[in-house]
Amino acid sequence: MDYGIDSPAIVAGLFLVGCISLGAALVLHFFAASHLVWQLALVAAAAYFLLGSAGMIRYSKVGKLHIRDQVIELIAWRGDELVLDVGCGRGLFLVGAARRLTTGKAIGLDRWIRGALTANRAASVLNNARIEGVVDRVVVNNGDVRHLPFGDNTFDVVLSNFVVHEVDTPAEREQMLREIVRVLKPGGRLALVDFIFTGYCVEALGEAGITDAKRIRAGSFFSFWFGVLMNFGLVRTYVVTGSKPA
Repeated sequence: MDYGIDSPAIVAGLFLVGCISLGAALVLHFFAASHLVWQLALVAAAAYFLLGSAGMIRYSKVGKLHIRDQVIELIAWRGDELVLDVGCGRGLFLVGAARRLTTGKAIGLDRWIRGALTANRAASVLNNARIEGVVDRVVVNNGDVRHLPFGDNTFDVVLSNFVVHEVDTPAEREQMLREIVRVLKPGGRLALVDFIFTGYCVEALGEAGITDAKRIRAGSFFSFWFGVLMNFGLVRTYVVTGSKPA
């Protein structure tokens, strides 16, 4: 299975800037050796940008699978659940949930915006589901996360991975979260992953009726703190969990 490279333009941009910085440092080394401070500054910049690019690729190939497994383990599965993955991308969480089902169904909803993920399309979801042997338990729908095309109290589990920050305005983010609560059955569980707005999610979900909403650190110890250091502590990846009162 292949769940793609997240934000490929950013990955490529970081790599390009890192290479340019390294190239500039080499030029100074060979043609202006006296500018040692500038050489060191450029090498440091190159290391930062190249590490950032490598870190994002590692996340796409390894880290997000670890987070997916962490989130899936938070749910007490029976096997007959109806699951919704809000903004399913290439099916990372959707397929992970479908692997826990026997008679249940996992529904993925997305608009598959180009550039958010390499080969970001519905066909990629179904291909991954087919490789994992769960295609008979997976359904994909094109739709808007702010206006979920499902009735009230429909799903036993609602999942979402790195979608909240993609919604443009605070009002639209609140609308998305309220829609998630609306379609969740009483007693149903939700789990949302993101690297910003997670504190806001806890508050907004609480206002929408999820009284036990909380957030926990997502990913391994290394990946969590590597992300914190690379982003100067400004962003941290968390899982926001909660259940709708029965």
